[in-house]
Amino acid sequence: MGLYLSILMFVVTLLLGVPVGVCLGITGMVGVMALGGVPLKVIAQRIFTGLDSFPLMCIPFFILAGEIMNQAKITDRIVHFADVLVGRFRGALAHANVVASMFFGGITGAAAADVSALGTILIPAMKKDGYDAPFSAAITASSSLQGPIIPPSILAVIYGATMGESIGALFAAGIPIGILIGITDSIIVHFIAKKKNYPKKIIKVNFREFMHIFGNAIVAMVMPLIILGGILSGIFTPTEAAAVAVGYSFIAGFFILKTLKLSQLPRLFINAAVTTGVVFLLLASARLYSWVLSTYRVPDAITSGILSLTSNPYLVILLINLILLGVGCVMDPGAAIIMLAPALAPLAWQVGIHPIQFGMIMIVNLCLGLITPPVGLCLFISADIAQTSLEKVAKAVMPMFLLDLSVLFLVSYVQPFVLYVPRLLGFA
Repeated sequence: MGLYLSILMFVVTLLLGVPVGVCLGITGMVGVMALGGVPLKVIAQRIFTGLDSFPLMCIPFFILAGEIMNQAKITDRIVHFADVLVGRFRGALAHANVVASMFFGGITGAAAADVSALGTILIPAMKKDGYDAPFSAAITASSSLQGPIIPPSILAVIYGATMGESIGALFAAGIPIGILIGITDSIIVHFIAKKKNYPKKIIKVNFREFMHIFGNAIVAMVMPLIILGGILSGIFTPTEAAAVAVGYSFIAGFFILKTLKLSQLPRLFINAAVTTGVVFLLLASARLYSWVLSTYRVPDAITSGILSLTSNPYLVILLINLILLGVGCVMDPGAAIIMLAPALAPLAWQVGIHPIQFGMIMIVNLCLGLITPPVGLCLFISADIAQTSLEKVAKAVMPMFLLDLSVLFLVSYVQPFVLYVPRLLGFA
């Protein structure tokens, strides 16, 4: 009875528009109180232990590094470099949007930051260049999914901390997957641009000018290389890598780009603190509710329920994907990982899914939820920037979403594709 009451509370608070972190916290409290005989101090203990993890410390550092690089106007340089790379193709600005997201994702590790930073520059530029508003918003939202997949991925950090898996291995696995999502977006852009006769962008630069543009952009692109290189070589842990990223972003902003001022620092720290607070509230509340679900033996019920339907590995993976796609439509990806990974991972392992592969299955599925209604955070942000309706953007993003499902299919059923880079680097 207590379980049903907590689920009902979750649905009601979610429909009322209560922030997801608060919604999960209230639901977890109701679940604990409904257990009976459990002291209420368990609530505080579970919330504290939900954040008492050294790997999670890298999240505020990555957020701060992204804030610094964004304030340093690195976004403009990335977009300019992407223009030079793909400007000769039809639908140039849309292609540049995809390429810029690939580079920018290597800085922030978050889709919402990608949409907010790049969207404010590229969506108005695309509309001015003749692209319709729904398509401009849709390609911005879809290409932003590279952010939480390409390292440094905040979702990979959360999964690694939750399940005790190597964050370096998850970072390595995310490289080809994120790039492939960018390629699928570019394929869709190619056909739509050809059909609607979207313009090319004639950019004539000589070798010296190209190297200057590349030099401006390389300042940003070096950061993910430092992070990955340090982790993969064993020089520092992911948390230490995040701190190094902050140090590098300060050096880049103040001494290389010279676009940061000391007066901007208080606002940067406040923005990073607020974003971190939102993320950590979600993680702590999700950890509490995850404990409630475990106490009610929900993970065992899910495992036995799926296995009672089928023991075929391919069908089990399909059912897991359907569950995750559904959850991704209504929940924050980080909270969903904490709640569902302990329940679904043992089932996936039983049918031969490698732990790192399952981590990427979760991350890709839940990222797709960022561009699917009714929540679809990236859709909301891009539609607001484009000043168009969410319904039109959701319709325009469907071709990208459907092709992204083919990437999910590869991740789910072609294990060598996921594990090739981690094995190459000695992680798996």
